[in-house]
Amino acid sequence: MPENERRPGSAKRQILHGTNLAIYIVVVLAIIVLCNWFVNRNDHHLDLTPNKEFSLSPETKKLLKGLDRPVTIYVFDRESGFRQRRDLMDLYSSASHFVHVQYVDPNRDPGLAHEFGVQNYGSIYVAVGSHHLQASDASEEGITNALIHLLKGQKVIYFVQGHGERDLSGSDRDGYSKFKQALQNEDSDVKTLVLLQKMEIPSDCSMLVIAGPKNDYLPQETSTIEKYLKGGGRLLAFLDPGVALPNLSKLLSDYGVTLRNDLVIDENPVAQLFGTSPSMPLILSYGDSPIVQPLKRTATLFPLARSFEVSSGDKSGATLDQLCKTSQASFSVTNFNPSMREVSYRPGKDIKGPLVVAVAGTLTGGAPNKEGRFVAVGTSLIAANAYLGFQGNRDLIMNMVEWLASNEGLISIRPKAPAFQHLNLTASQMGGLLLRVMIIPVCIIVIGIGVWWSRR
Repeated sequence: MPENERRPGSAKRQILHGTNLAIYIVVVLAIIVLCNWFVNRNDHHLDLTPNKEFSLSPETKKLLKGLDRPVTIYVFDRESGFRQRRDLMDLYSSASHFVHVQYVDPNRDPGLAHEFGVQNYGSIYVAVGSHHLQASDASEEGITNALIHLLKGQKVIYFVQGHGERDLSGSDRDGYSKFKQALQNEDSDVKTLVLLQKMEIPSDCSMLVIAGPKNDYLPQETSTIEKYLKGGGRLLAFLDPGVALPNLSKLLSDYGVTLRNDLVIDENPVAQLFGTSPSMPLILSYGDSPIVQPLKRTATLFPLARSFEVSSGDKSGATLDQLCKTSQASFSVTNFNPSMREVSYRPGKDIKGPLVVAVAGTLTGGAPNKEGRFVAVGTSLIAANAYLGFQGNRDLIMNMVEWLASNEGLISIRPKAPAFQHLNLTASQMGGLLLRVMIIPVCIIVIGIGVWWSRR
């Protein structure tokens, strides 16, 4: 067939291919435009970091969602410093229409900087109404805590001393320095109180904490605490096994909570995945209280814990919630004392699980319009330095604190510290990796040269 007779068909095919290519390009561009429109309209972003470092924590989101008044966040910095703050600030303004962010250059607006008392570039202030407060730092934790202080006010928490309780300043494994710091980070004023000196609880006390006493309280002390509770007070009690506490036990039993003299052993095989021993029950079963609702899929650890018997009725005028329970594989070693070296289940004497190791109570029969609350935990080690950072322990303890302070809106999972991930390679592994990395581009170059040479 002559060459000029083939050209019309060839031209038609070229036109068809060109048309198809143009259609494909238009479709791809349309998909890209639609995806960008959808993302911008719905303000979604994907955070693939292990601890969600580029997303607001559930605690902050919950606080912002409950706002009912305007909040302004002022960022005082130079123009060049605004860029590194925008990502975090945009998360706040996107989470609530009540939040507004203003970027202020102190050199351009010295009057406003003087009004807020700005001393350094990079300072962040949170303002609600006519009140403002500087964030402790430019992190989510610092900004959210400043907002909490403005909205809720500062809590004053007293730790009772004088009976061998945990050391608030202790930085060893059994100390409470990390717990104290966690409370202060959430804008609480932490103080100590010796009831033996003066049988009176200060009027500014937002909450009373009993942290692992080694000796029982005097009847006069428990009477003072009971009066405080009935007047609308709040109590958080960590009570260790192997310590006889008849007076404190009576205080709780009057509200339907019996403190057993035992040690909880849990042989749940799931706990072995965390490397814990049977004397450190791993808790995966929670009640319906707001305290534990955010922890439904999170493990908590109760090292060396005792259990509670909780009355089903409410004859005492207290409404009780069973917060944490051990597994079916657990049992309670009755009449436990620290001198025991080996423990095993004794039929007819010990109690089979599940066992309650934390309970919350609300007093409804006290003073009018003053609701007393208490939380009892079967171990003080859960808040010690060695265990506070385990999985959900910190969230559980801090949720107890917020519930006792009637700040249910702040009960959630708190922001985690950034995860530093390292890849450790030996010299031979590094050499092999470099070799593989070099082989691919070299092969591509060789193949490209070969194609060019064959066409040439």
